[in-house]
Amino acid sequence: MPALPQFSATVFTTDTAALRDLYVELFELDVVTDVGWFTSLRRGDGDWELCLWDPTHETVPPGAGTTAGAVLAFVVDDVDALAAAAAERGVELLGPPIDEPWGQRHVFLRDPAGTIVDVVQIITPDPAWLEANGIDPDLVPSPG
Repeated sequence: MPALPQFSATVFTTDTAALRDLYVELFELDVVTDVGWFTSLRRGDGDWELCLWDPTHETVPPGAGTTAGAVLAFVVDDVDALAAAAAERGVELLGPPIDEPWGQRHVFLRDPAGTIVDVVQIITPDPAWLEANGIDPDLVPSPG
């Protein structure tokens, strides 16, 4: 039996199957549990899960089926390829992929349930930016 996750995030959606398929395809997540109204996803043997839950199910208290203020983030190897695959599926991109001086190339998208997802690729940070912000380069993740 796999260990229980140490963290999980939930996205409420009335179409758990479609959202499951999107996250499985784009982010290479594995289905751990799928009972129709509730699905849990995990990458490999990670200690976290992404849960998809139908807010109309009897177990969801009234008013609890919203995620205002939530942003999910996934680290991927190729943000441009993922952005293209998401766009092909009709997923809304909230702008083009951009490089950040702290060592990230990322793009924001909105999944069909309305959840904002920050898709991040680790890139080489700008040494001048790190120095200007007092960040030790040895503490910054390396690309690849």
